Amino acid sequence: MCRFVFPGDTNHLGTLYGGTLMAWMDSAAAVAGVRRAGSVAVVTAAVDRLEFRVAIREGELVELVARVDSVGRTSMQVVVEAHREDPAGHTRELCTTGVFTMVALGADGRPTAVRD
Repeated sequence: MCRFVFPGDTNHLGTLYGGTLMAWMDSAAAVAGVRRAGSVAVVTAAVDRLEFRVAIREGELVELVARVDSVGRTSMQVVVEAHREDPAGHTRELCTTGVFTMVALGADGRPTAVRD
């Protein structure tokens, strides 16, 4: 997933709000989880080791890369990386990483087994 950082996404220093980035990362984790689980939806059960390393500035492009790292019966750990780059594509840098535990849900809204 890719997002541009607009003025409404930033604080008074012109950098992306951490909470906004976390929401974007959660969405990327959900997409990866739904694809892997083969279920109607997934929900976030936990967020571990969210590490903000480098600030992301207004006008930059944020690329979110999510991959399922491990799978349990109804849950998955999804690692999400956020990279910043200038819109011209000249530089790219890892800024933030996090591990999201996602639980697969069935049509009834209850946890369901992740497909093999």
